Amino acid sequence: MITRKNTILSFLTMLLMSSCSWLDVAPSNEVNEDDLDLRNALNGIYLKLGATALYGSNLSYGFIEVLGHQYLPEYMETTSTYYKASEFKYDDADVKSVISNLWSNGYNGIASCNHLIQMVSEAGPTDFQELEMEKNLIHGEALALRALFHFDILRTFAPSMEADDGKAYMPYVDLYPVISTTYYPNVEILKKIENDLIKARDLVAMCDVKEHPEWMETQCRMFAKGINSELPKDVFFAYRGYRMNYYAITALLARVYMWEKEYKKAYDMAMEVIEAKIDDSKFFGFVEHTSLKEDMKDSESILFTLSRVTLEEEYRPYTDTNSKTRFWFNKTDIFEDSQEDKRASSAMVEAAGDVYYSKKYLIAEGTNDYDMIPILRLSEMYYIIAEYAARTNDFTTAANALETVCSARGMISKTFNFVSLENFLDELVKEVRKELIGEGQLYFLYKRLDRKSFADDVKFVFDRPENEDI
Repeated sequence: MITRKNTILSFLTMLLMSSCSWLDVAPSNEVNEDDLDLRNALNGIYLKLGATALYGSNLSYGFIEVLGHQYLPEYMETTSTYYKASEFKYDDADVKSVISNLWSNGYNGIASCNHLIQMVSEAGPTDFQELEMEKNLIHGEALALRALFHFDILRTFAPSMEADDGKAYMPYVDLYPVISTTYYPNVEILKKIENDLIKARDLVAMCDVKEHPEWMETQCRMFAKGINSELPKDVFFAYRGYRMNYYAITALLARVYMWEKEYKKAYDMAMEVIEAKIDDSKFFGFVEHTSLKEDMKDSESILFTLSRVTLEEEYRPYTDTNSKTRFWFNKTDIFEDSQEDKRASSAMVEAAGDVYYSKKYLIAEGTNDYDMIPILRLSEMYYIIAEYAARTNDFTTAANALETVCSARGMISKTFNFVSLENFLDELVKEVRKELIGEGQLYFLYKRLDRKSFADDVKFVFDRPENEDI
């Protein structure tokens, strides 16, 4: 069990970092010390995941987007880490440092998950304020986070299944403390990830599906608002969109199955998310395209987001004219010439001469969405069902799925007429570039499909750090 001193320090750190988000979990008088320890341990893992070495920058708008050539490298100084990364110079000392931090921070997060899983497994239901429901929730979220950490290490340090050579690239660590490690090939790692997610889904279902489905509605899930009688009395259970909730885990399973080339299983998971509802009201949808200016990240469509309160100030330098590294892009190259697409409007992108940058992370502190780093969203689920349909030669369903997202973004007249799987995949890549800009998924799509035409000398497998301490 973590010490009382560390608990207090952890708790104060969280209060300083987030005065109005789900991390502000001020304990009631009824929460016992052990329960607070476990809550803070869980919150600490989310903070690790949102650090700059991971989704706070490198796995969202930063390093991984540079690798996917989402930005124009000519607006980065040739000596900068990001420019060298855009040329896939993985042997460069600066690039090596970023890659090494992905590995070490990933396994550090996994160690924290394993410690928490061990602690919660040893605790009884009466050790928790909300008894079995809370025990299951913390246990399930920790398992899901462990799976996410492993999956992102797999996506970066191992080949895709399209290029799989059967070699062992990484360990799957599920014990604390670590005594020894065994390296596994892709197939075995993916099976372990799948098993963790299935177990996690079953555990959190008690809260999110059986007892409190109303907490998954957008206003409660993202902003802890709604009808008072339906809101959780304890803020620890609010903001389920900032946590590995049941549908976020289901969506992550869909993403994992796509990587695994289990397309029908991915489709089934994606459909469960799309169709999730309470009474006749769906949990997830798209904000009206006319409202994107006020809700740039489309909170209605977010399944899981991380919170980083310093996001705007950390992202802004990459948009400044005088910066050494600018995340600028050719708007026509990404958004084509659509006059309807609100993602290309002045509400979403800003001109810097003849080029543009995304305003997605330039939301003023205190405004809705300002701290959100979207990790999983509804549009990806539509892309998954579209790809499954295309792979079964159902191009009408594939077109309808892509058109659903396009229509939500203002492209009411957009239609697709696919004639082959390759034709569909070409269009899918274009849509992901538009929809998920700054969210770190483009490079992984290229890698999953083994598409190398977007960049000369592209490298899809990171060099394993020389110091592999985990």
